[in-house]
Amino acid sequence: MGENKFFVCEHCGNVVELVHDSGVPIMCCGQKMTRVEPGTEVTWEVEAGGKKVCKLKPVDTSTKENYVVCNCNNVSYFDILDEIHKHSNLDNLLGMFEEVKNTTHCSTGCGGCYDKVIEIISETMMNGEKG
Repeated sequence: MGENKFFVCEHCGNVVELVHDSGVPIMCCGQKMTRVEPGTEVTWEVEAGGKKVCKLKPVDTSTKENYVVCNCNNVSYFDILDEIHKHSNLDNLLGMFEEVKNTTHCSTGCGGCYDKVIEIISETMMNGEKG
């Protein structure tokens, strides 16, 4: 599986995934779209006059506080941890990801949270935070 490359329009909030890079800039609303780096939270705010503006900010997955990981399906950090802790086998990262995805529906919308979910599962597996 290759690295997901997602781009967001900071004007309208459209999110696209790059499937094939032909070298042509990805455009939306007359402007170049911004690459969404792994571990970036994408949110939208409505400014005065009703303009919808995209806000990008890094997500700190080292925190033990709850935060939204998947904006499409409103899946939180604690939701993911709860699902991980329901399973006894923490040896298969991608298998665990599929279990978490199937139950919480994270990474089934735009896919922008894929890297964040994998990172949370990986850190949990490495740190032995089961139970």
